[in-house]
Amino acid sequence: MRHFLILFFLLQLSILFPTLVAGQGVPVPTAVTQDTAAVAGQDSLSLAAPKGDIATTIKYSARDSILFEVNSRIVHLYGDAKIVYGDMNLDAAYIEINYETNTLTATTLPDSTGKETGTPMFKQGDQNYAAKRIAYNYKTRKGRISEVVTQQGEGYIHSEVVKRNQDNEFYGFHNKYTTCNLEHPHFYISAPRIKAIPNDKVMSGPFNLVIGDIPTPVGFLFGLFPTPKSKRSSGVIIPSYGEENLRGFYLRNGGYYFAWNDYMGTRLTGDIFSLGGYNLSSSTSYFKRYAYRGGFELGYTYFKGEEANVAAATGVRSTDVPLNSQFSRTTRTFGIRWNHTPVTKPGRGAFSASVNAQSQLHNRLNYNGTAQYLAPTLNSSISYQKTIPNSPFSYTIKASHGQSTTTGSMNFVLPDVNFSMSQVSLAELFTDAPATNKWYENFTVSYNLNASNRISNVVPARTGSDFPLLETSPADTIDLNFNNLQNLWESGQKSAVHTFNIGLGNYKILRYLTFTPNVNYSETWLDEKYSFRFNPDSQRVDIDTTGFGRIYQYSAGASLNTTIYGIVNVKGKRVEAIRHLVRPSISYSYRPDFADPRFGFYQRTLVGADTRTNLPNYRQLGRFRTGLPGTGLSSALSFGIDNSIEMKVKSQNDSTGNQFEKVSIIDALSIRSSYDFAKDSLKLAPISINLNTNLFKIITLNINSTFDPYKADSLTGRAVDDYYFNLKELKLARMTNASITLSASLSPETFRTETSTPTNLPALSRDQDPLVPEYVDFKIPWTLSVGYSLRTDRSFGVNGRSNLTHTVDMQGSLNITEKWKVQYMVGYDFVRTNISNANFQIHRDLHCWDMSIGWRPFGFQRGYNLTINARSALLQDLKLTKRSKNNTFSY
Repeated sequence: MRHFLILFFLLQLSILFPTLVAGQGVPVPTAVTQDTAAVAGQDSLSLAAPKGDIATTIKYSARDSILFEVNSRIVHLYGDAKIVYGDMNLDAAYIEINYETNTLTATTLPDSTGKETGTPMFKQGDQNYAAKRIAYNYKTRKGRISEVVTQQGEGYIHSEVVKRNQDNEFYGFHNKYTTCNLEHPHFYISAPRIKAIPNDKVMSGPFNLVIGDIPTPVGFLFGLFPTPKSKRSSGVIIPSYGEENLRGFYLRNGGYYFAWNDYMGTRLTGDIFSLGGYNLSSSTSYFKRYAYRGGFELGYTYFKGEEANVAAATGVRSTDVPLNSQFSRTTRTFGIRWNHTPVTKPGRGAFSASVNAQSQLHNRLNYNGTAQYLAPTLNSSISYQKTIPNSPFSYTIKASHGQSTTTGSMNFVLPDVNFSMSQVSLAELFTDAPATNKWYENFTVSYNLNASNRISNVVPARTGSDFPLLETSPADTIDLNFNNLQNLWESGQKSAVHTFNIGLGNYKILRYLTFTPNVNYSETWLDEKYSFRFNPDSQRVDIDTTGFGRIYQYSAGASLNTTIYGIVNVKGKRVEAIRHLVRPSISYSYRPDFADPRFGFYQRTLVGADTRTNLPNYRQLGRFRTGLPGTGLSSALSFGIDNSIEMKVKSQNDSTGNQFEKVSIIDALSIRSSYDFAKDSLKLAPISINLNTNLFKIITLNINSTFDPYKADSLTGRAVDDYYFNLKELKLARMTNASITLSASLSPETFRTETSTPTNLPALSRDQDPLVPEYVDFKIPWTLSVGYSLRTDRSFGVNGRSNLTHTVDMQGSLNITEKWKVQYMVGYDFVRTNISNANFQIHRDLHCWDMSIGWRPFGFQRGYNLTINARSALLQDLKLTKRSKNNTFSY
C-alpha cells in the first residue's frame, strides 16, 4: 500500500509538472495545456516535453529542504538555495519559484540569533547583483530588486530599489555610486536616479560627492561613467575647475572622447579661463596588433594678458619675441606631436616617427612638469629603415628637426639618406670560391654613405674674425613660409660623406699576443668651396665661392693585446683562491697633416698686419664650411692596462663545503695614456686612472683621477715641456682632477639573501609635478639610498686654485604604519654648509582614496602640495588639489 501511494504521488506530480525534476536539466513549460488523459496514456520512457513559452533548462538545489505546493504550483527552496537558468544564477537563503506568475523570489532568512543571513546573489553573464530581496520574471526577463549592490566595471552601485528590463538595463532609485568595495563605502556619488547599461555606461541626473558620510558641494547637473567590458566607448569628459593667478578661474580638460573602434580613439578637450583665453587640444591614439602603434596630437593656445604676465608665465622677455607679434595683449601658440613605433620584422622595412614641433611659447604656457618647462630644445625625426634580406646592405631615409625654445631658431636635416654595408670579407665580396683559410681571407671592409642637406632659418652674424667667412654681416632670420622655401633650400649645407673601415684580420704572435691592424678612409663631398684673397684697400679678406669641393682623410694603425691570469690558491677556511686578471693593450695610429698645401684643404692667407709688431699676419683658413680634417701630423702610441681581482669562496648556504661562488674585490682598475711622436713638445698625454668596485654587494665605489706628467708654468699655469717626475722627492705626476663617489641602495630585500638586488626608489615621470610621486608601493616597509661625492679640480699659476665639490644625499621611504608612508630626499653641501635640496612626501592609503602631502622647503620651486584623489582609474579626475606656489584649487 505504501509503495502504491508513493507511485500515485509521483504520477500526480508528473501530470501537474511534467518536466520538473529536482536536480535535473529538463525544459519547463509555463502552463499545462495538454489533455491529462492523453498524457497518461503515453509511455513514460518516451515522454516528450511539451513546448511552452520557456524552453530553457532550470537546475535547482537546496541544503535544507524543497517544498512543493502542487495546487498553487509553487516550489520553496530553503537553505543555500541555488537556481541555474540559462546564463542566470541565483543564490540565496530562500528562493520561491512561482509557475503561475513565472517569477523567482529570493530573500534572506533569520538565523537562531535573529540575524539575516544568505544575502541573495543574482548573476547573469558578467553582471553581479547582491540585494536583500530579488524578484525576477524569467519569462519577461524583468525584475525588481531592493537594497541592491551591483558592480559595473570598476564601480559599485548601492540602490534602495532597482528595476530591470528585458534589455538588461536597470534603473535605480536613491543611489550611491562608488569605486570603494566596502559594504559601507568611504565615499560615493549620491544621485536620486541612475540608469545603467551593462558593459557600456552609467548615467545619472544631478549628483554630489559624499566623503565620510559628509555631503560636499562638489557635483554636477549630470553624470556619465563609461563601464565598457572589452572595447572602448565614446563619452563626455568632465572638466576640472580651479583658479590660476595669470588666467583666473578655469574649466580644464573638458570635452568628448570618440572611440572609433577597438584600435583607434580621439580625445577632444579644451580649457577656458575667466580672464580671457582658451586652449584646444586633439589627441588621437591608434595601434594595429603585430604591426605598429602611435599617437597624434594638435594643440592651440590663446593667451590673453599683459606683457608682464606673459613674461612671468613663460620666462621670456618681450625683447626676445618678434616685433610683429601682439605680445603685449594676446599670444597665440600651437603645437604638433606625433609618435609612431613599428613592430620590427625580419626582411621588412620599418617606418617610425617622433615629432615635437611647437611655437616658441607653446611649451612654456602648457608645460606639465619642470623638465618640460626647462627643456632647451625640441627635436623631431621621421625615418624609414630597411635591411635588404640575404645581403649586408641596409638603408635609412630620414628627416629631422631641431628647435630652440629660447631663441626660436630651427634647424632641419632634409633629406638625410644613409646607406651602409656591414663588415664583410674581401674574398667573399669579389669571388664565390670557397674559403681556403688563406691569410688574405681575413681582410674585411665595411662602408657607409650619409647624404644630407642641413637647413637653418637663422643665418648667424659674421665679423672680421669669424672662421671661415670673414666679411662683416648682421644676423638674419628667414621666415618659415612657402614663399621662402627656395631660400631655405639654397641656404642649406649639402654634403655626402663616404666612410670605409678596412680590417686586416687578427693574428696570433708568440701564441699569446693578438695583433690587429686596421685602415680607415673617409671622403666628403660638399656643394661649396672657398678661395681667399686679402684686399689691401678695405683691409679685409674677400671670399670667392668656387662650387663643388672634395675632402678626404685617412689613417692607419694596429693594436696588440693579451690577457694574463694570476691565481693564488689560499685554501683557507672560506677563501679557496684569489685570481688576478691583467689585460694590457698597446695601439699605434698614424694620420698625416692635412693642413699641408698639397691637400688643398686649407689656404695660408694674409689677414692683415699684427697690431703688436706691425708685421704681416698669416692664417690657415679652411676652404670648406664643414668636414675639415684636423691639422698637424699625428703619430701616436696609446697604451693601457685593465685589472680585475676576484675571490673564490665557499658558499654560506652549502653545508657540504663543495659549492663555491665568485666574489669580486676589484671590478675594474684601468690606467691609460698615449705618446705622440710627431709633436714637438708635450708628447705624453695626461694619465687617467679609474677604479670601480662593489663593497659587500651593497656599496658601489667609483674613483676617477687625471694626472699631468709635465710641470706647470708658475705664472700662466700652462704645462711646460719638463717632466714632473722625480723619484727622489717621490713625485710621479701632477694631479689635475680627482673624484670619488660612494652609493648604496638598501631595503629589507637586501639582507634576506646574498643574491638579492637592492630595490631603488621609483623614478618620477618627466611630465609630472615634482611634488607628486608617480607611484607609491606600500608593500616595501622601508628603502634607503645614500650617495656621497667628493671632487676636486685644480688649476695652476698665479691665479690657480682648487675647486672642491663635497656633497651627500639621501632618499628613501618609511612605512610608519600599514597605511602611512613617508618619502624623503635630502642633499647637503659641505662646501657651502647648507642643504642643497630637500623634498618630503607623506602618503596615506585611504583604501579607495590616496592622499599625498608634499613639501619642498628650498629652491625656486619651494612650496607645498596637498592632493586627495580616488584610486580607481574610472574616477581618476575626481580629486582635490592645493598648490601653494600657484595658489590654485582644482577638483
